[in-house]
Amino acid sequence: MMKFLYKLEKKFGKFAIPNLIVYLLFGQGIAFILSMWNPYVIYNFMFNWQAILQGEIWRLVTFIFIPQATSPIWFFLVLIIYYSIGTSLERTLGTFHFNFYYFISLFMSMVICAIFNISWPIASYVNQTLCLALATLMPDQTFYLYFFIPIKAKYLIVFYFVLLGMEVLSGGILTLVLILASSTGYIIYFAIPAIKGQRMRIKARPAQKKYNEQQNQPSEKVIKVAFHKCNVCGKTELDDPDMDFRYCSKCGKEFCEEHLKNHEH
Repeated sequence: MMKFLYKLEKKFGKFAIPNLIVYLLFGQGIAFILSMWNPYVIYNFMFNWQAILQGEIWRLVTFIFIPQATSPIWFFLVLIIYYSIGTSLERTLGTFHFNFYYFISLFMSMVICAIFNISWPIASYVNQTLCLALATLMPDQTFYLYFFIPIKAKYLIVFYFVLLGMEVLSGGILTLVLILASSTGYIIYFAIPAIKGQRMRIKARPAQKKYNEQQNQPSEKVIKVAFHKCNVCGKTELDDPDMDFRYCSKCGKEFCEEHLKNHEH
């Protein structure tokens, strides 16, 4: 599966949206301000397939920007948390893969909601999986719940699944189907490799060409830029195109495959 995704990245990587989480949170900020002025405006943002068929096509997009909190203080905290999580995931997975992770989860959620005629702020489930993805990448990392309660990421994973289990018990099979659809990105990047006994690997991406080449400049003037660098030996993907680079789950720094388990924290 990952090989297929890397092929997609080569073909469509240039269309990926850098800093995607910034645009998502900016849209939520606008929606939050509108909701303070008129609380009922959020109902016009929700995904509703019947309303879409009747011409309210903006719902295909606006449901993404429904705020995750109604209180100004909590909304501000949510912005900080999701900005940190989103930027960390994009830096780890890469811009294309973070885009694919997010949008494939949204698309599958839309399909389920259209089939079963569900009107729900479905992006909230997708956003929750971002926390789960980061915790899976860094299971031994310490996070601070509400900024002052220290907790290991691996325990957050357990807590997350317990909450989902409670929602499934109260909501039934339809809630389970919607949660699975919202977790499509997580299933592809983490669950399937785990089932196969593998770990998600960060493959070195090809060097980007300088902007002046896009303006039909001679190819001899292309400057190759390394996007991955080992914190021990300094090797990059330019030194060895076949070298794999991964982030340490404890210190969060990037290392080549030779020094991932052989470095000081």
